[in-house]
Amino acid sequence: MLHIVKTVQAIAEAVKVYSNSDQLILIEEAVYAANPQHKAYPLIQGLNIAVLQADVEARGVANRVSPSAVIVDYSGFVNLTAQQPKSITWQ
Repeated sequence: MLHIVKTVQAIAEAVKVYSNSDQLILIEEAVYAANPQHKAYPLIQGLNIAVLQADVEARGVANRVSPSAVIVDYSGFVNLTAQQPKSITWQ
């Protein structure tokens, strides 16, 4: 399953149902959590995570994204949705 997470607050709910075969993509406000210094980072550390490049750049945090997170553009986002049989958006 692809978990599309829009807010930092929604991360806690998404990780409760996350399984090893899942993918998590942080978009909008949630991209802040990809910073290892962010309070929510421990929730996603070690998970299969991606962050949306446009949102990272819009918030000026491109240099703070963890090296373990994959930065994807919109085409990469579409590829993630095609790779996973289901998706859910967390707000």
